[in-house]
Amino acid sequence: MQDYYETLQVHPKADGEAIQAAYERLRQRYDPAKLEGAADELVEMARKRRDEIDRAYAMLNDPLRRANYDREVRERNKSNGSTGTSKRVVAASPYAAALMMDEALDFRPLPPARRQERPPDFNAQPVLPQRRPVQHSGRQVGQRGPILWLPMLLVAAVTCGVLVVSLLLAGTGPQPAPQTANTGPQILGTPAPFQATPTTAELVSQYDQQVDQARLVTQNAPQNPNAWINYGNALYDSVMVVREQQPDSSNYIERLPRWLEASNAYREALKLQPGNIIVQTDLAQSLCYYGAGINDASYVSQGLAEAQAAVQAAPQEARPLMSLGICLTQANPPQTQEAIGHWQKALTLVPADTGFAFQLQRLIEQHSK
Repeated sequence: MQDYYETLQVHPKADGEAIQAAYERLRQRYDPAKLEGAADELVEMARKRRDEIDRAYAMLNDPLRRANYDREVRERNKSNGSTGTSKRVVAASPYAAALMMDEALDFRPLPPARRQERPPDFNAQPVLPQRRPVQHSGRQVGQRGPILWLPMLLVAAVTCGVLVVSLLLAGTGPQPAPQTANTGPQILGTPAPFQATPTTAELVSQYDQQVDQARLVTQNAPQNPNAWINYGNALYDSVMVVREQQPDSSNYIERLPRWLEASNAYREALKLQPGNIIVQTDLAQSLCYYGAGINDASYVSQGLAEAQAAVQAAPQEARPLMSLGICLTQANPPQTQEAIGHWQKALTLVPADTGFAFQLQRLIEQHSK
């Protein structure tokens, strides 16, 4: 389980301003643009680090998600407590330990090492000692005994392994079914082509396999716009299924960067195939979902601009109208009535018995409540 406080390097009691400042500082530090010309492994490491930072910010910047996460940490550490007469706090990091013990981390300089290795039991991240309670005469109500716990070790380096993939696409097995530029991501909520209804875990696994296959195709055919479209669609579907089945879950929070990856894939496709309205609408939705997920209005604004441009270029097409409505619902505050108006107009442009019409009707029902 990722420790979001450790990722942002903030204390569990940090306020919103401190979390925002830490997020902006770390995103700038791990900006892949600063590594232009560096090895691909370093750029990929920086990208993964930024993904972790985005997930942590999305969790901690939302009060409800943060409260649920804090409660989950406490429950997890209670269940992991050691048995026996001596109790200790078991936590994934000093930040989680501080959350459990309600103690403040000690950020004072560590004692000098004097050119010697630290002993194995050295605590690299101590906490400030608690004040001893004032002794009163008579019966003590709710008095706690001393907390005994083992020093915790702070891992100082993160080992990152570079996965080497052999790109054997020619004649080594079935290729993913090509999609045309007009297919777009699968519309979730319509009848799926499965013999039996799959579980959420099975769906996620299937979409993840599609993401891996599509990524390999883009690596071998970077000048093929359909390769980038398929990759964007696979990423889109893999995170949308979790959003629909497990909204506000930690699983969805961890997948939020996939919206940004999908939008980047769609941008690459538009470079090779300018004017593709379907791709532009999917780009708009990806940006809006990502911005809403991490509470960053700038991405929602980018998505709105893309959706409005698509509607202006094709005012009689239904998909741009649907994307514009979705982006309007992701704005803060949501512009629900305007969104419903766009969806109702889109319904007049498509046959009533199609899956796309079903998706529009479902959106209208959901946001009319």
